[in-house]
Amino acid sequence: MAYLLPFTPSATPPPPDVPEQKPTKSITALKKSALVIEPHDSLSSYLVKSLNDAGYTARTAQSGEEGLRLYRECAPFHVVLIDYCLPRSNGQVLDYCQPQQHGIELAMEIRQLNPSQPMIIAAFEYEHAHEVPRPEELRGVPVLVGVGNELRQMLGKIDVERAIQELTTSDLLRLRQFAASRMFALGRAARGRTGEDLLSEAMLRTLMGLESVEKGRHWNKNVDFVRHLTGAMQSIAHCWKRTFNDNEPYLACELLKFGEEGEEISPFESLASRRPTVAQDVIAREQEDQILAIFKNDREAVAVVEGLLEGLKKNEIVQKYGLAQKRYEAVLKRIRMRLSRLRPDEHGDEHGR
Repeated sequence: MAYLLPFTPSATPPPPDVPEQKPTKSITALKKSALVIEPHDSLSSYLVKSLNDAGYTARTAQSGEEGLRLYRECAPFHVVLIDYCLPRSNGQVLDYCQPQQHGIELAMEIRQLNPSQPMIIAAFEYEHAHEVPRPEELRGVPVLVGVGNELRQMLGKIDVERAIQELTTSDLLRLRQFAASRMFALGRAARGRTGEDLLSEAMLRTLMGLESVEKGRHWNKNVDFVRHLTGAMQSIAHCWKRTFNDNEPYLACELLKFGEEGEEISPFESLASRRPTVAQDVIAREQEDQILAIFKNDREAVAVVEGLLEGLKKNEIVQKYGLAQKRYEAVLKRIRMRLSRLRPDEHGDEHGR
């Protein structure tokens, strides 16, 4: 499955007379930010520590009401982590009497405030965590069943997705140009794939690299993301070329050609046609008449010229016009001499004048 490439133009800068507005309550200036909504202090502390180790600064809330207030004041966050069984608060007291699904309701409220907000649902006490009932809008939200490596993978995926979304128009243009050049250099080894396929593959491999280095491409955060994708595309293209067999039969897409508007062009259209055009036919007839006019007083020469213009061979001309072999050679020599005298010289003048 190809990864969808964002291509949204950069925001238009404000007019000169409008002062630039800067966020006043954002905590995302230096580090990546996280909001943890978890009622249990011990688990909340463990999540905060895991987030700190991954380069996040975290704010915590014990109830959905407090978490929603923090989100309204400090959003957007790089990630919001919500306990699935979040209890409701009754005044100042949290109700722990029975497991509740208030976390799902809270996630829906946050998603309505910001549809693109990355979030993770924690379901540690659910018997079948991955089967947590949730509405369609939250189907793509990952469910965390254990802290540690699983959480690090989820955070890494969010980082990669965020880096992809933050690619500028200029970044995408450079990446697409590089990808197109690599695919052009592959030739048949591309197997019909395009530069877009190569760029999508590099993004997908980067996401897969969070789970397995063997399957994907690990992104070292100290390396610029554009530079990482460029290196990944170069490596993938090299692998495609190395595994290509030159004896493979041609694909249909390798034989088809397309015009600027996407219309299919037959491969035979690029071949020169032996059939003259109307203009070429008119010119040819005028030239024939001019040549015959030169020899209008030489009946034998006219006969030989007409035979040559018809495409007849020597024996056919001799037989058709009743000429002897030596006579034919003499007439042909006379024709050549006459035409050579009419050929323009390097100064544009005809010989014989």
